[in-house]
Amino acid sequence: MSQMRRAVVVFSALPGTTRGIAWMIFATIFYAATYGVVRLLSTEFGVFQLVFFRSIIGVFLMLPWLIRGGIGQIKTPQPVTYAWRSSLNYGGMVFLIFGLSTMQLQDVTGLMFTTPLFTVLFVTLFLRERVGPRRAIALLVGFAGAMIIIRPGFQELTWAALGVLGTSSAYAVINVLTKTLARTDSSNTIVFYDFFLLSVLGIVPAIIFWSEVRLEHIFWVAVMGICSSLARQGVIRALAEGEASVVMPFNFLKMPFTVCIGFVWFAENPDLWTGIGAAVIFASTYYIARHETVLKLGTTAKPSPPV
Repeated sequence: MSQMRRAVVVFSALPGTTRGIAWMIFATIFYAATYGVVRLLSTEFGVFQLVFFRSIIGVFLMLPWLIRGGIGQIKTPQPVTYAWRSSLNYGGMVFLIFGLSTMQLQDVTGLMFTTPLFTVLFVTLFLRERVGPRRAIALLVGFAGAMIIIRPGFQELTWAALGVLGTSSAYAVINVLTKTLARTDSSNTIVFYDFFLLSVLGIVPAIIFWSEVRLEHIFWVAVMGICSSLARQGVIRALAEGEASVVMPFNFLKMPFTVCIGFVWFAENPDLWTGIGAAVIFASTYYIARHETVLKLGTTAKPSPPV
């Protein structure tokens, strides 16, 4: 038995929660790497071209799955939901890459931690889920963490920072739409449409603002697409293997990984206020996730008040 196969057997024998944590750590490493490569390429290419590169590489990486299972795998009863989701995803990715090209990597990472907070907010507003005082306070605390990072009045409030918050809110709506899609479609179908429709939406803006692709760029463009795909697969597998309330806190490791990349590659010094703000956002997000789990477990025994 090869060393690789032996490692797979050993990993498969681990408890599901342990595997989920390992996959989440795997995802954070590749998300941090993606952010770093995007920043590197942003000196050579515009935002629209980078969005297209990231999407089209994802399509090519999904082709083996599509060829192996056949075209029938992408049949869906929810085309309109995919259209809305992809439009939001495209806009969010444009703003995210704009932020990565102009802000410090650690600031972008910290602000992106607000996505779960926006998700809870939108689920409450649009799906009419009840919100209790503890969840409301946790949401306010989390958004206060975002203000610590931005520090309006103490430093210039940039369009890039507002754009990253826009990305975070767009991704929150995408999370809600993904729950709807998952009722009828597999995760691979959702990921395929994610990449394919983003490529369709992005090809015209990319052509309009096209910059020459030289041979030395091809390697880094490929690395960006591969790292992005591996990160997304890592999150999907982490949530499939373990409880979200257990594995999601390890998403916070994205911050130290991103800080290291920013320091080594781009001479970005760690910022204390960004670290404090990110920690506040993480704490409020973890509180909400933990109490959601407790609430679900408690409903089987007795009715519980909204948290």
